[in-house]
Amino acid sequence: MLNSINNNIEITNSIDNLSFLWVACDYNDNLFFQYLDKKETRFNKEWFTSSALKYFCLYHKENSLYFLVDLEKGNISFMNYEDKDNEEKKSNIRLIYFRRNRIEITGDKQNHTIVYHLGYQYLDSQGNNKKVILEINEDGSFIIRS
Repeated sequence: MLNSINNNIEITNSIDNLSFLWVACDYNDNLFFQYLDKKETRFNKEWFTSSALKYFCLYHKENSLYFLVDLEKGNISFMNYEDKDNEEKKSNIRLIYFRRNRIEITGDKQNHTIVYHLGYQYLDSQGNNKKVILEINEDGSFIIRS
């Protein structure tokens, strides 16, 4: 999947407003790019409620940063780092992804940034609904919320 992202970078450099783009992979290893041939692929809301997706990756279009959500295991990896300490039994793993436009106005100045929210929610062994969400800034810095 990561090789496919590198091949798609040239196409997506024309999308000026976004720092990160997504690519999704289903259980048949089909890849779905946010932008392909300079056209946006509509995000499928079924991906949030079903087990159709295996991986969901958010990658920076100008450098090699990426965040990969493994929807089979219930795990998020940043670059090649994966948190192996959390081996809690998870079921009904669902994708969380959205982005927020943040506009800060101070006097005559206006600053616009996009914050990406990426993660998953799941049921633990006790049946409690839990979630893990990264808030990712345009430069790739992130905060973990759970």
